[in-house]
Formats: sequence, C-alpha cells, structure tokens
Amino acid sequence: MLLSNRYVVVISLDFSKVFDTVRHATLVSKLAELDIPVYLYNWLAAFFSDHSHCTDNNGQRSSMEKITASIIQCSGIGPAVYMYM
Repeated sequence: MLLSNRYVVVISLDFSKVFDTVRHATLVSKLAELDIPVYLYNWLAAFFSDHSHCTDNNGQRSSMEKITASIIQCSGIGPAVYMYM
C-alpha cells in the first residue's frame, strides 16, 4: 500500500497568500490592456476599488484601513482575473 511505504514524500503547496500580493492599481492597468468591453472593464475596476477592513477583538475595534492589494477571497472572479497578472 502506498501510504505505508516509508519512502513516500508528501509536498503541499499553499497559494492562498499569493492573492494577497496583487496590487489593485497593477491589476486594473493590466485589465485595461485586454480587449474587453468598456462596461466590463469599468465593472471590474469598481469591484477591485474602495474596499476597507477593520478588526474586532474582544469588543475593541481597530480603525478602518483602505485595502489596496489582495483579491477578495471566495469572490469567484479573483482567481480568474489573477491569471492575467
């Protein structure tokens, strides 16, 4: 059986942090180079802009900070757009 073999090596790769390094300005400029309808470009540009985040811990909330990089997790469109980076 393969799992009982002492020579089996498991390699695991986690690409989730890769999406946190995508700058929105870079992504939008690359989208502008694609041959897509203007309305789609405008929708995508709006989708990736004006997001903010705060953290709530034991009733204490941090101030809102603007997010200028990363792809929204579970958005569905993020990984597809990331291909063009």
